[in-house]
Amino acid sequence: MKTVIWGILGICIIFSFNAQSAFAHTPDFEITTTKDILKFCEFFYEEYQLLGIYDLTLQHPQFPNLRACAILYNHVAWNSTHEARNVVLIAEIEKYLGDSSYIKDRHIVISDIIPDWAKREARLWVNGENQDVGFAYVVRTMLEAGILKLDFIEKNCDGDEICMKEGDFIKYSHFDKFGNISTIKHTVKSIINEEITLTVEKTSDEGKIKEEITLEKNGLIKNDECCKYYEFVIPTQISLGDKISNNLKIVSETTHIFENQMKQSWYATDTTGQNTKVIDKNTGLVFLYEHHETTVLSVGEKTKITDTNFFDSKYNVEEHQIKIPDWLKKTTAWLLDKRIPEEEYLRAIENLISRNIIKV
Repeated sequence: MKTVIWGILGICIIFSFNAQSAFAHTPDFEITTTKDILKFCEFFYEEYQLLGIYDLTLQHPQFPNLRACAILYNHVAWNSTHEARNVVLIAEIEKYLGDSSYIKDRHIVISDIIPDWAKREARLWVNGENQDVGFAYVVRTMLEAGILKLDFIEKNCDGDEICMKEGDFIKYSHFDKFGNISTIKHTVKSIINEEITLTVEKTSDEGKIKEEITLEKNGLIKNDECCKYYEFVIPTQISLGDKISNNLKIVSETTHIFENQMKQSWYATDTTGQNTKVIDKNTGLVFLYEHHETTVLSVGEKTKITDTNFFDSKYNVEEHQIKIPDWLKKTTAWLLDKRIPEEEYLRAIENLISRNIIKV
């Protein structure tokens, strides 16, 4: 329980910060002790006074658990000038954390216990005193802490077809030969009558372009051009020596590290060795694609995967995209009134997120 509460506070997890902010600052110190947690909350207090806790967390989405600092901000000792002020506030922190040695343990233990602060936030949401975004922060924090855990779903990839299902997405960074960087995201919109419709979003310095493409199950793109195949997912029944396009051939097995996991992969190249692909053996997903127009030019184009949900059912957190059905308030009220057990409620939330009914 103590470790879980630390996970809920989550203050020690520091992400890179790209969001635009009027203050545009982030802590430059490590969070390893209860004293550091107090320092963290003090760091954001001036901004809290101007914005309030709700807008403060919106301003810093990489620190959704800034809401936990409100416990200290509202404490009678916060504005005190007494010499024991810090001792009192640190003691308040340790009421939640227990022994401070737990702070050094970064491995979150999964629990079926919902912390009291989360229930308070949920009650505000049920009563209409907080918006959906406030409840979304509660759910997202419990996901990060491991209280909510989405089931791993292994893809079933058989036959000479590309392995995709509705809701799958792939996100890449693309580096062209001039040094320009763009982002490409492909999302499976629908699969109807053996045809796969993809939504393609391309974002660059010139703006955003959105279009749709339709594929046959073998990866052939349906358009006016003959015989052009989809580049980013290869049919899964391929073996050493197989050709995957007019030029590329599987020449060896390799491994690719993605999200700290070692993925068994195929390595494909052409006769020049200039054009290559690294492909996941299980799903056919392309991790890396390098393309050179000629053997003379050493500078070519490179496309590298940055995010996907191909390997599990992890929730896809889109910026500013929150979707919570109204009827969930009634179920949450049952939880708060102890009409349903916490474990049952948590499993229901996991199921709704996995089915994309809830987006946080």
